[in-house]
Amino acid sequence: ASPSARQRNVTGAFTGGSGDVKDVEVSWDGTRLLFAMRAPEIEDADPEDQPTWNIWEYDITAKVLRRIMVSDITAEDGQDVAPHYLPDGRIIFSSTRQRRSRAILVDEGKEQFSALDEDRNEPALVLHVMDADGSNITQVTYNQSHDLDPTVLDSGEVAFVRWENMGSRNALSLYRMQPDGTGLELFYGAHSHATGTDGAEVHFLQPRERADGLLLAVKLPLSGSYRGGELVLIDTENYI
Repeated sequence: ASPSARQRNVTGAFTGGSGDVKDVEVSWDGTRLLFAMRAPEIEDADPEDQPTWNIWEYDITAKVLRRIMVSDITAEDGQDVAPHYLPDGRIIFSSTRQRRSRAILVDEGKEQFSALDEDRNEPALVLHVMDADGSNITQVTYNQSHDLDPTVLDSGEVAFVRWENMGSRNALSLYRMQPDGTGLELFYGAHSHATGTDGAEVHFLQPRERADGLLLAVKLPLSGSYRGGELVLIDTENYI
């Protein structure tokens, strides 16, 4: 892992140079890569027939690429992004599939529908957990907007980004919870969105805990054509 190391294209055989890869994570021992990948667009196909984002893993030592969910039917049931390894070997990720939300609607005698965000513009991504072989997919968060960027803290909790969009509130804040979704609470950001340059509005993405306990995150505006942001360190122990 250095600028002078030999490059190895690990996804080209699948994408043919036309697909997309994002949200790359490294396993604790540095032997595997976990990421979201999407096959190339199908020309003239309807939107519902286009490829979906799926979770893939690359074994660096064995040089083996595999999709976590083996079944095409299961893999194509939702858009799956932002995977992260849990300490027990399972994978937490963000997905539009929301099976448990739909089951609750059935139990309440309500009509089934795709869980859209508050603006009704797109399906909401919320956090799910699955086994390393893609089985036992379980929804663990419920939000009308997106829950993204899960990461494991030294405490064993999961920190993630929650988009809250209701009424006059429209913000991306950091939350934390247990891997099963219990103990959900605000982690940082609810009172810190006016902390940009000259009081500009900013939001927080991609949290990662450092060895010293400080939280590294990306600070950027809520909207704009530039996808980058500033790296900031957050002392979550003293500033909530």
